[in-house]
Amino acid sequence: MSCLPSPSNLSILSIASSMLLLSGCVSTTPSNSVQKQDLAGLNSELNSIINNNSCTASFQCKVLEVGARACGGPSKYVVYSTLNALQKKAENIAAQITQQEETQNKEKGLTDCLPVLQVQSLCINQQCQSFDIK
Repeated sequence: MSCLPSPSNLSILSIASSMLLLSGCVSTTPSNSVQKQDLAGLNSELNSIINNNSCTASFQCKVLEVGARACGGPSKYVVYSTLNALQKKAENIAAQITQQEETQNKEKGLTDCLPVLQVQSLCINQQCQSFDIK
């Protein structure tokens, strides 16, 4: 008598173990409500980083493209001062927001094509301020 299982027992065993493994799988894609909360949280975090726009010179004022419209381009521009904000952290959060909005656009098939005017920044009265480029 052989210690190896018969071919029919082997196939039943492999099917049963496959079903057992697959039954434990869970989707790792976050739900839309979780993505929205993450997106809202990221926007809130970005705003808290860039909320102090004080400056002493215009070279300290930066414009950051944030988000993604379905038809291309950012969903908004934000102005911040490098004098008080952590530039790399702000750029990383903006990139995360952009990536999440791109994912939402693909999933939902959004067609937001409203123009978002590009802005430029200047230090006026010791505050970084934006104005539209026309």
